[in-house]
Amino acid sequence: MCQGMLCCLFPSTIQYYSVDNGFNIALLINPGISGSFFENEHGETLIWSTVVSKVLLIDDEAGIRKLLSISLRSDGYDVITAENGKHAIELFVQEAPSIVLTDIKMPGMDGLEVLKRIKQLNPEAEVIVITGHGDMEVTIKALQLEASDFITKPVSEEALAIALKRAKEKLKLRQKLKNYTHDLEREVKKKTEDLKKSYKEMETICEITCGVSEKKSLTEAFDFIISRAKHILPFEEVIPLIFNKGKDGFVEVAGYRLIDREDRDDLIADIALMRLPVDIAELNARGCAWLINFDSYQSLSVVPIIKKDDPVGGLMLLASERAVFSKEDLRFLYLMLAQVSGVIHRIALNGERLKKLENKVKMFSGYGGIIGKDHKMHQIYQLILDIAPTDATVLIQGESGSGKELVARAIHYHSERKDDPFVVVNCSAYPETLLESELFGHEKGAFTGATHRRAGRFELAHKGTLFLDEIGEIPLVSQVKLLRLLQFQKFERLGGIETIEVDVRIIAASNKDLKREVEKGNFREDLYYRLNVIPINIPPLRARQNDTPLLVEHFLKRFNSRGNKKVNGISPEAMKILMGYNWPGNVRELENIIEHAFILTKDEVVGEQSLPLSIRFVVDKEEKISSFEENERRFLARMLEEYRWNKLQVAKKLNISRSTLYAKLKKYNIHSIDD
Repeated sequence: MCQGMLCCLFPSTIQYYSVDNGFNIALLINPGISGSFFENEHGETLIWSTVVSKVLLIDDEAGIRKLLSISLRSDGYDVITAENGKHAIELFVQEAPSIVLTDIKMPGMDGLEVLKRIKQLNPEAEVIVITGHGDMEVTIKALQLEASDFITKPVSEEALAIALKRAKEKLKLRQKLKNYTHDLEREVKKKTEDLKKSYKEMETICEITCGVSEKKSLTEAFDFIISRAKHILPFEEVIPLIFNKGKDGFVEVAGYRLIDREDRDDLIADIALMRLPVDIAELNARGCAWLINFDSYQSLSVVPIIKKDDPVGGLMLLASERAVFSKEDLRFLYLMLAQVSGVIHRIALNGERLKKLENKVKMFSGYGGIIGKDHKMHQIYQLILDIAPTDATVLIQGESGSGKELVARAIHYHSERKDDPFVVVNCSAYPETLLESELFGHEKGAFTGATHRRAGRFELAHKGTLFLDEIGEIPLVSQVKLLRLLQFQKFERLGGIETIEVDVRIIAASNKDLKREVEKGNFREDLYYRLNVIPINIPPLRARQNDTPLLVEHFLKRFNSRGNKKVNGISPEAMKILMGYNWPGNVRELENIIEHAFILTKDEVVGEQSLPLSIRFVVDKEEKISSFEENERRFLARMLEEYRWNKLQVAKKLNISRSTLYAKLKKYNIHSIDD
C-alpha cells in the first residue's frame, strides 16, 4: 500500500489512510462461546455461556492493522490480524471465528475468494465486505456469495458500527435459536416419557372411543358407553345431560329420563362449573336444591363431559346403596367421557340441526307442499327464508315438474305480502296477441271483442306477488314492455293513455336455460339480468333420489285422505324400481305414477305390478344392459347421495382409502351439482 495521509476513522483513536489504491482493511469479529452445563434443583440441564468478541484484521498494510487493533481492543474486542487472504484462512481454521470483515481488493487471494472459502468452512459465519464507492458489480457478487453485509469506501464510523452491531445481533439470535432447540428437545423427551406412562390406560379408552365414533345418535352412543362401564360402576340408572347449542337446555336423549323443567336451570349452572366428578356429599354441601327430586337414591354422582376445558354436559349416576361409586372408577369414566366428548358434542349438534331442518320441511310442506330432506333442498329452504322478507326479484330455473311454483308460493307466503294476492301467469298458455292484454289489461274498444275495460294481472297483483311461469316463452316485443314495468313499476293498458303505478314483487320461472336463450337471441339480455337478481336452481328428482321415499309417503297420505281406500305403504321391489328410474318428469311424474298405482292396487301395500308398465320396462331394460362399470358408477352415486357427499364417510363405509374413492369418482366423472 502506498503511503498517504491520515484522516479520522474512529473517535479520537483511529484514523483513515487515504491512498491511491483505496483502503485495504480486513476485520473479523468472533464471539467465541465458552461455557459449561449444569443441573438446577429440579434436575434440569441448563446452558451457561459467556460471549467474547474477536476481530480479525486482514490487510496488507501493517500500519492500518496496528491502528485498527488498538482501537478495537480499546472497545473490548479480542483482535486477530492477518496481512493477506491465505493467512486469514489459516487463522479462521484455527480460531473458528463467527464474523468476518474483509476488504475486496488485496494482492493474491482477494476478498471475494476469502468470502467463498470462509462460507465453505462455516456457512454460519457472518462476513462483512468493504467495497469501492459505486462498485455495485462487486457488491452484488459478494451478496450472491452470501456476504452478511457490505460497507463502501471511504468507511464511515456509523456504517462500520452498524455493520458490527448487525453481525453481533445475528450471532446472538442464532445462539438463542440453538438454546431454544435444546429446550424443545428436552421438553419433547419429557412429554414422550409421560405418554408412555399413560399408554396402557389410554389403549382401553381408545377402544371405547372408536366404538362411540361409529354411532349416529346420542341414544346409540350412551347405550354403548353404559354397556362398557356397567361392569365397573354398579349404577341403577343413568341420566345423560347434554347441553344444547345455546347451553340453555338439555338435548333429549331417547330412552333416558328427562329432567323436570324446575330443575333444569339449576343443573345447567352446576354442571357448567364442574371440571371433575362430584359426588352426593359435595353436592349437598353446595346446597343443590334439585337433589330433593332424587332422594330415593343413596348414591348420586355427576361426571362432567369436558371438551377442551369446556363442559358439553354431564352424566348422572344413581344407585340405591350408599357409596358405591369409588373415586378411581369415576376417574376412569371421566377420562373415557373426555375422549368421546367431541363425538358426543358433534352428534348432539347434528341432531339439533336435523331437527331444525325437519321443522323447516314441515313448515314448507304447509305452504305449497315442498317435500325433501336432501341437502340440496335444505339449501333452497334456507335461501327462501333469507329472501322472502325482501322485495328482490327472483328467477327460479329447473326442469318441468321439479316444483318451481311451489317455491314461488313459499317465498310469497313467508313474505310481508302474504296477506295480499299471489297471481300466477303461465306465459306459454297465451298467444302473442293476448299475452299483453293478460298482463297489462285493456281499455274498451282497444281491439275487436274488447267490449269493456279489463284489469291485467299486474293490477290484480298490486301489493302482492306476480308469478310469471315459463317466462322464456314471452315474445321479444312483449319483453320490452315487461322490462319497462320492472324498471319503473308503471304501465298503460292496451288502448289506454293513463299511466298506472303498481307495487308488485316479481317472481319468474323457466324450464329453459335463459342465459343460453340470451346467447341464441331469443331472450333480451337486459331483461335477463333484471330478473336474475336472486337465482334459485331447483335440482331434478334424479339428483336427489334419496327424497323419493319421502315423496312417495307424502303422496300416499294425500290419496288416502280422499276416500275410503287405505294403502299403508309400498313394497321394497316397487321402491327399488322407483329409485332406479331417471324421472324425466320429476316430482310431477312421480305424483302421477303413485296415483296410478294407488288406484290399481288391491292390497294394503303398493306392489311392483301396480306401477305403470312403461316405468317397469325402462328400469328392467337398464338393469339388463348394465355393465360392471355402470353398476359400480350407480352404486357410488347412491352411496354419495345417502351420505350427503361426505366422501370420508363413504370411503370408510366401503372400507377403501379416500385416494381410491377419488380415483373412481374421476374415472366415472361423478361430481355433485354443487361442485
